[in-house]
This record gives sequence, structure tokens and C-alpha cells, in this order.
Amino acid sequence: MKPGKIFKLSHLSAALMISLGISSYALAAEEVDGQNADDDVEVINVSGIRSSLINSRAIKQSAGNVVDVITAEDIGKFPDQNVAESLQRITGVSIDRVGGEGQLITVRGMGPEFNSVLFNNRTLATTSGGRAFSFDIFASELISGAEVHKTQSSALQEGAIGATVNITSLSPFDIPGFKAIGSVKGQYDSMTGKTKPQFSGLFSNTFDDDKFGVLFSFSSSSRESRYDEANTAYYRKTNEVVGHEGTQLYVPRNYDQIAQTEERDRTGGTLVLQYKPAENITLTADALYSKYDVKYRQDVLAHWFTDDNISNLSIDSNGTVEKLDVTGHATDSLVRQSDSTNELKAYGFNLEWDVTDRFSVVGDISYSEAEADPKKGWSDTVAGKVGNYSYDRSSGDLLPTMTFEPFKEGDQLYAGWANLQGNRIKDEVLEAKVDANYILDAGPLVAMDFGAFYSDRTLSDTFAETPGSLPWIYGDNSSKIFLPSSLFTNYDSDGFLSGGSGNPTQNWPTFNSDDLLAWLATDTAINQLDDPEAVRALYAKGGHNIVDSASAYEVNESLKAIYANFHFEGAISDMDWAVTAGARYVETTSTSEGKQIWLTNLIESQQQPNEVIAVKSEDYLPVNVEHSYKDFLPSINARLNITEDMVARFGYSKSLTRPDLSELSPITSYDGGKIDDLRGSGSNPKLSPYESTNLDLSLEYYYDEGSYASISGFKKDVDGYLSTEDVIEQITVPTGTYDFKITRSVNTNSTKIDGLELAVQHMFTSLPGPFDGLGVIANMTFTDSEAAADEEGRVLPLIGLGDSQNLIIFYEKDQIQFRVAYNNRDRFMQAKPRSNRDAHYVEDYHQIDVSASYDINDALTVFFEGINVTNELYIKNAEFTNQTLTVTETGPRYSLGIRAVF
Repeated sequence: MKPGKIFKLSHLSAALMISLGISSYALAAEEVDGQNADDDVEVINVSGIRSSLINSRAIKQSAGNVVDVITAEDIGKFPDQNVAESLQRITGVSIDRVGGEGQLITVRGMGPEFNSVLFNNRTLATTSGGRAFSFDIFASELISGAEVHKTQSSALQEGAIGATVNITSLSPFDIPGFKAIGSVKGQYDSMTGKTKPQFSGLFSNTFDDDKFGVLFSFSSSSRESRYDEANTAYYRKTNEVVGHEGTQLYVPRNYDQIAQTEERDRTGGTLVLQYKPAENITLTADALYSKYDVKYRQDVLAHWFTDDNISNLSIDSNGTVEKLDVTGHATDSLVRQSDSTNELKAYGFNLEWDVTDRFSVVGDISYSEAEADPKKGWSDTVAGKVGNYSYDRSSGDLLPTMTFEPFKEGDQLYAGWANLQGNRIKDEVLEAKVDANYILDAGPLVAMDFGAFYSDRTLSDTFAETPGSLPWIYGDNSSKIFLPSSLFTNYDSDGFLSGGSGNPTQNWPTFNSDDLLAWLATDTAINQLDDPEAVRALYAKGGHNIVDSASAYEVNESLKAIYANFHFEGAISDMDWAVTAGARYVETTSTSEGKQIWLTNLIESQQQPNEVIAVKSEDYLPVNVEHSYKDFLPSINARLNITEDMVARFGYSKSLTRPDLSELSPITSYDGGKIDDLRGSGSNPKLSPYESTNLDLSLEYYYDEGSYASISGFKKDVDGYLSTEDVIEQITVPTGTYDFKITRSVNTNSTKIDGLELAVQHMFTSLPGPFDGLGVIANMTFTDSEAAADEEGRVLPLIGLGDSQNLIIFYEKDQIQFRVAYNNRDRFMQAKPRSNRDAHYVEDYHQIDVSASYDINDALTVFFEGINVTNELYIKNAEFTNQTLTVTETGPRYSLGIRAVF
């Protein structure tokens, strides 16, 4: 039985949280002196796992609201190689991986778009095209900590129903004096057999009696990786299979073997300048830069299944086709190549001013900019060979068996689809805020804080693609366009998906996309086409290059907010209590601009009665839509010290998440047709935010130094979930006014989310040496929801909602440290059902990571890291678990390095 199943059966909490550094569970410190503890989380710089956890325990015990914190074990030494990988150690946090590396986070069942990510309490621009932040653009060596705010506070920037994650970096006044830290390591990827270097460093110093400080940090890393994937896009729900008409079947759309090789180069750095012109004033200017270059190539052996070319079906009891034969269809060699760049720049200026002993003010202004450049675009190119083949998934193996005529020397492959495309994304965020804190002496009211916030954000998204009919014209030609054999080489997959059961094909022909596209542009190729002169005209306009679509759009979002918090303290029967109550008021205005083909008229069809033909503008014309709304967001966070060692907490708040900026595109398309069934489709620039009412309860028992146990329950009542519906809209043109059914996203659904979190941190200090260096951290999260039903009346879970478990065993004694970290995420829904298919799910996934280090002396440490050491496979399926969609193998990765501190 898998370890994760054992934990679930025994209801133990599992949490592997100590990744070579302190997976510190800490809640934001709300100080009695009235400082704004809701967004000033105390992060204690310590050296070593145990010291970090002991301090985190103390912060957790005295905190006023629920904030879990991870801090670096030492300067420039974050627990994991990736920030998201460390965050998953926190109770209730799960991650999505790309290429085996953590990228997006889900908190308490709320997906990436429902969680805000800040950098030093500022919003960072992102190249995701929405609000979800991709953590893989960050080098972990540049980060000093990460705070996960699970409960809402009025002082905390709104925008997250799940959690607000604040990533922190060091400043020179945090570490007075001179510091120099450097590390170098080699990372070995088992799938490629290659080792790539990674470097990082930090230099910091303060001058003039610590009145002026400078800090510079940098990181550079390269990774050459590979993943293997057996891929079926989806299982089609169809009743039109020849010989089975009228019977609903689930037919695999395709079966592809995908081998992706990838090169990732990440370079980044920070610069921080600080100055204290007076004892009560601190000025800070800082900059962050990160560049992430990703180059990949996919070699794909592809087969496609359609209703009219499949036969000899074997069907199981739920209607899933397990075996089929295909006659006279192509076995394809497909190649995708991409070379893209993601760049992030962020700048900020901060003023801290203690005006008096009781009154302080913090002012902050920041700007960040993120750009994604697809360069020449990613290619999608196909060469095929007509033949017969069979598909068989009846054996019970993870991988099906494909039987087809093998490729041999001298085979002629013909041209198919050939396309280039990409998205140019630019995101800009300007923010300014003022926060003030005033200490009072008014009975139980001990302090208040208040402030104002302004944000202006603009996202532009331009899709670019090979224009016109050029992508498919070679494949649709009346006669096949055969490709020269000189374009092709043999692809040896070198043990494709060796971690999964089955017998996949190991060799197939491949080619270079650039070479193929260049040959298609030659006279030899063009002269074989039905209309060569028309194709030459297409090449004269740019050929196989990406051309920006005229339907590009830009969304601007402006926020204005004010807030106030009131801090109360007292005692009931020798039990100390603290309450922070407040409210936040925010006004949101969005402006969506773009260009679209306009509907100019509808004229009666001469061939079809009761039908009209759409007349549209020849050129793209501008469209502009503005939308605004206001929200009042109250919050209460309460703490009761039942005994010196036992703390109870209560939280109530209202929070919101705004729809993705990409959902606010103003572009709509209109079609002709039957007068009583005119249709169109588009985004919805007038979407409202998701709104949630949140309740939190927790009980924590601190029974020994560095050890505690806690249980927390939470409830979220969320309104405004999006669904796609046909909205009736009246359109007036010269011939009259017509009703159109426009397919848009609308705020209609609601859901309730309930959850339970269990956590234990224990240090075995009472054991005899050397076993007194042992410790364990464990946590488990249970979630459940009530959501809207699908078209067939089945109640669906929320996307990303599922249970998770973590378990860490660590040891620290003298110069030796090691940890073994286990993380498990239960099955969850990743994609909603559609009319032609069911929902898609990610199966239970668990991963084991290890790390160890040895302090040679006070300055030098050697360390080892292992990621996914048991080579777990990432599996997705449809509603029925035998409908396997993808099986992905990323393999283990190992690192060996040395670190120096001066």
C-alpha cells in the first residue's frame, strides 16, 4: 500500500515541511504595542533547521491571524530549489508542476487564479495572461521567505479568496555589517543524463554606523531536461460511430507518444539601497530582475481516430472503446519547436517614518513589468505516412499498444499541417500606498491602523500566427506533396516512458521544423500544388512567419481602496484575548479595448427561408467597454489564550477575487443563420468578481519547546463562479433589431467549501544522543465542496479541490543535517466537462525529495539534493479511471554543491 494511503486510513497528518531549511510554520505576529501585525509578519533570521522551527513556533503561538511562513535556513539558502516546492509543505497548499518543476499553487482548494502573489507586499506583473503567478520565474536563492496569509485582514490587499502569498527578500539593514555568500552546484537530470551548473551569490554591507546599506544578489541556472508522455487529448462522447449509430460511446481522440527535450536558462538578481537620514526615518530603494529563457522540442509519434475510419471496436461496460482498428489513415511524425523569453522587472521605493513614539507612517510606490516574447513562434509541423494500424488498451497496462507498419528506409512521407504561432503578452502594474499606525490608551482599544491604496494595471495580449490558408494547404492538396528523404532522421527515444508498464514504440522518423518550412517555400514544393501562383502570393506576404492578429486586446484595471483596523486586548478569567476588527472599501474600474470585425447588417437569404446572412466590416474596427463596481470587505481576527500552552482562534471575513484579465476581452463575433436562432460568441468585459464569506476556527496546543499540535476548520461560501451560457442580446442593424444568443462567461454559480487541517511538529529532544537531533513535521488537509451540477445532473467538485498530505523527517546534530520530505495530493478535477467530453482529473500523485548537508567549518558547507527520487509518474484521466489521458515521466534530479559564507 502506498504511504499516502496509509496516512489517510490512519488519519495522521502528513507534512514534509522542512526542506533543508526551515519550513517554518509561523503565523503573523500581531504585537501588543499596536504595530500592524496583519501585514508585518516577523521573520527571524536563524541558522539551522531546529532554531528556525523553534522561533516559528513562538511566532505562531503569539500571532493574531493565520499566516504560515517559510524562511530561508540561512541567507541565500531557501528550503527547496523552487519556491512553489517549498510552499507545498504548508498545510492546505498544493502545487501544479510543469516539466517536473513546481509552477502554480492551490490553497484550500482554491486554484491559482484565486490566490494573490506579492513581492515584498507588492503585486508583481506576470506573463501568465491572467492573475495566476508562475513561481518558476523566481530563483529561490533570491528569496528570504514566503508568507501565506490564509485569513483576510483589512490591511491586506484584497484579491484573494484562497490565500495571499507574500514573497520576501533581504535588505542590508536586516543583516548589518558585511556579508558575502556564494554557492555553486551541478544538477543532474536522469532523463537526459546531463549535468548543468547553477550559481548564486549575495553581497551586503552597511556603512557610516549602519546609516547606509547596499545589498546585491544574483542567481544563474541552467537545466536541460526531458519528459516522456503518452497522450490522449480526450475521450469523445459520440453516438455516430459506423456500426454503432445511436449508442453513446467514449472514443479516444488520438494516441500520441511525446518526447520533449527542454533547455531552461534563468538569470536574476536584486539590488537594495537603504538610508537612515535620522533615527526615526528609513528610506529603501530596490530593484528585481529575472529573465527566463525556455527552449523546447517535441518529437511526437501521432495517430488520430475519427468516427468514419475506425472499426472492430471492443467496448467495456461503461461504453469506453478499449480496442479499435484504423484503415487507410496516417501515422504522423509531428515536431514542435519553441524558443521563448519571459522577462520580469520590478522597482520600488519605501519610506518608514516613526513620527512619534505612538504614531508611524509607511509610504510605498512600486512598478513592475513582465513580458513574454514568443520570438518567431512555436512550430507545429506534421509529416505523415498512410497505412493501417490498431489501438489496444485492454491489457491493463498504463500504456496502450499501437500496432502499425513500421517505418523503414526509403519510405516516403508527405507534408501535412505546418504552422507557427505564439502570444505576445505584456503586463504592467503601478501601485502606491500609505499605511499608518497609531498606539492608543483607551481601555481595551490599544491601537488602530489605517491606510489608502491605489493600483493601475494594464495587460495586453496579442496572438500571432501564420496567416491565411498556408498552414493546411500542403496537407489538403488534391495530390500528396511528398517530402525528400534528406529531411528525415531516425529518432531514438532511448527507453520511452520506461517508468510505465507497456511496450511503446522506441523509434520513428523525425525532422527539423525550420528545414521543413524552408523546403515548403521552394519552387520544387510550390509547383506541386493545385494553385502555385496563389501560394507564391501568400509567401510574398510573409509566408510561414507569425503575423500579429488585428484582434489584439488590452485591459486596464484601476483600483482605489481605503481601510481601517482596530486592535483590542483584554482578559477573561485569567485568559488573555486579542481582537482585530476592521473593514476595507475598494472601487474597481476596468476598461477593455480591442479591434474586431463588426456586424454591419443582416440580409435575407435567397436560398434558405427564415435565414439571414451576416454582412461584416472589411476592416477591424475599435471596440471599448468600461465597467466598474464597489466592494465593502469587513474582517475580524480573534485570539484567546485558554492556558499558557493552548490557543484558540476565530476569523471572519469577506473577500473577493476579480476575474482573470484575459476573461475581460471586449471582442465579440456574430454569425448569420436562422432568424430565431442567431448566435455569436465572445468574452465578457462586464464580469463581476467572485465574492466569498469566510469562517475560520483553530485550536493549537504548544506542549514542548519547538513542538505543537493544531487542528483548524474553515468554511467558504463563494458566489459569482463563472459558467458559459447563451446570453440574449439585442443587436440593431439597418434592416432591423434582432435577438442574438451570445455565448459568454457569466457570474452565475455558487459553492460552499469546507475544510479541516491537522498539523503536528515534534522534536525528539528527550531521546538520548545522537537521536535527540531527530524531528518530524506532519500535516493533512481535508476539503469538500458543494458546487453546481453539470449538464447531466452530476455534482462536480471544484477545479483543484482535493485532499493533501505532507510528512517530513529531519535530523540536525552538530555539522550534519538531512531531511526526507514526502508530499501527496489526492485526485482532483483539472478541467471542467464540455458538451463533447467529460471532466478531466489528475490522479493521486506523491513525491519524495531528500536533502543533506555537512558543515566543513563555520564558512563552508557541502550539500546534496534529490527531487522525485522514486521517479513517480504524473497521470491524468477522464471521469472513468480507465480512460487514461496522459502518463508523464519527468525522472529524478540530483544536485551536489558547496556553499560559502563570509
